[in-house]
Amino acid sequence: MRDLTNKVKELISEIFQIDKEILNLNFIDHSILDRNYVYTFNIGLDDFIIKISYSREKWENEIRVLKLLKDLYFVPNIIDEGIKYDLRYIIMEKFQGETLIDEIDKFSKKKQLEMIEKLGESLDLIHNTGEFNFFSWEEGKKAKLREVRNYKDKNIIRKLQHCENELVKEGTKLLDKYRPKLIDTKPRLTHKDYSLRNILVLESGKLSGILDYEHTEPEDPCLDICSMYHTDILDDELFFEAFKLGYEKIVEFPINFLLNKNYYMINTGLYLYGRFSEKGLEARDRGLDLIKNSLND
Repeated sequence: MRDLTNKVKELISEIFQIDKEILNLNFIDHSILDRNYVYTFNIGLDDFIIKISYSREKWENEIRVLKLLKDLYFVPNIIDEGIKYDLRYIIMEKFQGETLIDEIDKFSKKKQLEMIEKLGESLDLIHNTGEFNFFSWEEGKKAKLREVRNYKDKNIIRKLQHCENELVKEGTKLLDKYRPKLIDTKPRLTHKDYSLRNILVLESGKLSGILDYEHTEPEDPCLDICSMYHTDILDDELFFEAFKLGYEKIVEFPINFLLNKNYYMINTGLYLYGRFSEKGLEARDRGLDLIKNSLND
């Protein structure tokens, strides 16, 4: 870790032409899946983020998406990006604020509802960026929703093939039952990690930033609603309706989620359970809750 930090200091000092000895570098986060490391630093009165990625694919994807969404107020501007000292990096402006997952309980329920409505509206702005024919950046990839979901479901199930949990086994059976009910819709630009931990808010409750675009691509927009269910915030019907109201200020809410919620909740539950190991026990428990609640509906 110390070697990485020293390399990052060297990189920043070269880019900004400052003495690395006076550079105050703060490690703030690393991916639970060890794909990236994030630091904050300041040059004079300006605050910055530097993200170091070990996945070339995710690094290139995030740069692409940040440039595509650069006109949205909640998307950070790229200051510099490249490869130095064998490090793939992106330097971005640092938004003020704290993550919503840590702050939301500090606000009144009325204010929370206003914030969730704004999240719905902001997600719609992402979904309405660009027009796409394939569920991928690559032309010629799968163009039919059910075909894509079948392929992705098999990947999720493959990771769970030796799982003995009864809820998980029942959930995997139901995916094949529910999937044919999906309506073929066109892909939209999808964040794919649109959860409270990637939302920044100010003390006033105003949304100040939406982070982490390394997974973003043309996909099924319902996946972003699923990401909101990684926590229990939308379990409350009032909060779901507020989120939906915000989204529908521009276009209609994704019809597949409204008609096939059980499919998406089981899909999300299986994903969470299979994605995380001992590092993410809370996420695995949430996954089981989503499956259980869907089986009881």
